[in-house]
Amino acid sequence: MELKNVTRYTPDDPDYDNNFLYFRSEDGQDFYESLSKFTKKYKLCIDSENIIRSVSEDVSRLYPAGFSVVEVNKLPAGFNIYGDWKYSNGAVVAVPVDYHAKAETTRQKLLTDANSTIVDWRTELALGDISDDDRASLTKWMVYIRALKMLDL
Repeated sequence: MELKNVTRYTPDDPDYDNNFLYFRSEDGQDFYESLSKFTKKYKLCIDSENIIRSVSEDVSRLYPAGFSVVEVNKLPAGFNIYGDWKYSNGAVVAVPVDYHAKAETTRQKLLTDANSTIVDWRTELALGDISDDDRASLTKWMVYIRALKMLDL
């Protein structure tokens, strides 16, 4: 069973009061009327890129708005809903890790942190009002920043 691109809606003739949320798939299937059609062990909410964002053995416990809802019988060891797994061709598979991008993100964070540490010292240096200790610290930080920039990722 699969409900694609589930959204909230208000039916023309609601069965319940205004405090009840209604959901339907892009092809018009009502989420709650479809609950019994989910027969596999695990029900998953997946985003538009098929990344798994939520899982439950009880499909009624999912909040499906903004997701597609699919099901599988098995989850791999180490499974989580932190963006590391995706739904592909009826199975749960690991998302390939772009280690270069992760390393570049880490480098940029370290550079940002280093620059925020030395910003006052740079101003003091430009004004000619920096202590010898701060000048020595600034020099060490600049060596660190230069080394970060030169890393071959």
